[in-house]
Amino acid sequence: MYFYDTCSLLNNYKQIFKDVPFERFYISNITFKELETIKTAYNKDYEIKYKARKVAQLLLDYIGMYDVVNYQKDWDETYLEPNPLLFINDDNRIIISALIQEEKDPELIFVTDDINAINTARSLGLSVLKPSRPHKLYTGYKILTAYSEDELTNLYDEIFNGATFDLIENQYLLLQQDNKIIDSYILKDGKLERITQYYTFSSKIFGETKPLDKFQLIAMDSLLNNQITMIRGSGGCGKSQLALSYLFNALEKGVIDKIIIFCNTVATAGSAKLGYYPGTREEKLLDSQIGNFLSSKMGDRQQVERMIDEGTLLLLPLSDIRGYDTSGMHAGIYITEAQNMDISMLKLALQRVGKDSKFIIEGDPEAQVDLPQYAGDNNGMRRMSEVFKGKSIYGEVTLPIIHRSEIAEIAEAM
Repeated sequence: MYFYDTCSLLNNYKQIFKDVPFERFYISNITFKELETIKTAYNKDYEIKYKARKVAQLLLDYIGMYDVVNYQKDWDETYLEPNPLLFINDDNRIIISALIQEEKDPELIFVTDDINAINTARSLGLSVLKPSRPHKLYTGYKILTAYSEDELTNLYDEIFNGATFDLIENQYLLLQQDNKIIDSYILKDGKLERITQYYTFSSKIFGETKPLDKFQLIAMDSLLNNQITMIRGSGGCGKSQLALSYLFNALEKGVIDKIIIFCNTVATAGSAKLGYYPGTREEKLLDSQIGNFLSSKMGDRQQVERMIDEGTLLLLPLSDIRGYDTSGMHAGIYITEAQNMDISMLKLALQRVGKDSKFIIEGDPEAQVDLPQYAGDNNGMRRMSEVFKGKSIYGEVTLPIIHRSEIAEIAEAM
């Protein structure tokens, strides 16, 4: 049986309540008091207040599926006052609640994220577990949800008064109400700026591309305003459509002079490999994954070949880019399916980018990695996100909504 303190509930509530009612647990009644204090505190940030509201609601929803240890007033005199190393506060009262319960349930394990609580509980002889938090991916934005008009008003008041909600440079803030994104901001030079423009990318090949949701809108904002943009998401969310629409729009407007695509043609995991293709480098690439991708996006293969012949489109295998330099080319550099790159490979690609070039990278490092050497901590996209986030030249957006078809949306659950 686990005994959770308030801190561990706030930080791990999704996992804890996922297992209810199969795994009952203990809490102290003092946790209810602490949650109420956090919910109404003026000096707490919005995110922790949101978690407190969420946990309080879950405790109400699952009432009867966990056990509450009610702290007795005389426990202060019995356990806290005689011990000169223990302060009389609610954190230690929760630990004493667990200690009392452990006398009835010797298998009890006290769970906390707080270092002081870990040390105190262990000094009293409790078995202690510190939850291992899953790696939290940077999405490029933070969503704040208002559950009432008063909460929404308070949010706008905080924005007006200079709150930044712990955002980092070039990170977006999305305000949500009734399960809809109703407003968006970006942190620039330490201040929140409202996204007021509704973007459209126009080109002869792609026609007009408009955002299908608020996440695509901020991705378009990043493509226009940052030198480097990473777009992540599942198949059908619009990653490549937005990237190519921007590039062809920029090419026709003279913002860039050519499009360079760095190619790493990796076969889909589990698929049969067809062997080597005959022909020149361009012919081999056009017969591979990248050629099929461009032909489907641009309408036909002849259009791709025409641009290659004109010099406005260059397909460059990653195996050939060492020593390559895009300085002076005014190029838009693009990597698709970038989840299939390790750290050293993507580092090499980034070091080819000159001052006058734009760089767009897209992929799905969470679900579409096709070779084991590109997975986990060695994944280039993951490491790039860690290194570049917060930099003034860099924007990143994860697209969570699949628009391709209902079939593609349902298939995401497979």
